Amino acid sequence: MTTEMTATVENGILRPDAALPFPDQTRVKLTIETVEAVNPSLAAWNRLLKLIDQHPIGELTGKFSRDELYERDD
Repeated sequence: MTTEMTATVENGILRPDAALPFPDQTRVKLTIETVEAVNPSLAAWNRLLKLIDQHPIGELTGKFSRDELYERDD
């Protein structure tokens, strides 16, 4: 059985954030990786970048000439 869950280190001891689905005295193998603190601004930025990648704006069909780029309404 494989279960992924989060835990908090308190005084060198792992405290699971939820109850473990194993009976007492069950031996388990642990792989530990740190969880980065969530920065709301960074999370929002990453969501925006993902949306931009999923829904790109199409390229312009043609290129503008120099005169078109610098034309002014007098």
